[in-house]
Amino acid sequence: MDLWQFNDKCVRLTCIDGAVYEGIVSHNSADYNEHEFGREEEGLEMPGTLFYASDIASVESLEDREEGPWGKFSAPFGRLEEESLFDPDGDPVLACEILDCEEPEHVMRMLRCLGYYSNPEAGREIPGKEQLLEQLRVLVKYSDDPEAVRMASCLIADWTGEKP
Repeated sequence: MDLWQFNDKCVRLTCIDGAVYEGIVSHNSADYNEHEFGREEEGLEMPGTLFYASDIASVESLEDREEGPWGKFSAPFGRLEEESLFDPDGDPVLACEILDCEEPEHVMRMLRCLGYYSNPEAGREIPGKEQLLEQLRVLVKYSDDPEAVRMASCLIADWTGEKP
């Protein structure tokens, strides 16, 4: 599979274990991955997550997909955002990394995930809220995206009682 063709594209990536991820990927060469991560194998990277070629069953470009309510994506957020938010160690570093991502689509998907799980009816407590609050405040201060600022402000207000 020629992974380079998916560089900077919105894709649906299926791992050999059946896990499905959607996002904008960047291609990493085998040399780059060896230097940065100690494994000489090319891969595709989404914010905070690297998929090596041998772990990928298929990649489908979503670039030609007709835009829907979630852009080219099939849902408001997905597995990437949930796994980043609910890290087994309870560390929100990956969720914070997505909130600081250069791709506005990834930021919005993470904000939607946070909004969904902020509702007590979702049945899960968000770990690392203090770190996430710090990152949300940074987003509000520096983002050029009015919708991201609005959503982050609403989350801050919901979590702290502060007025947006």
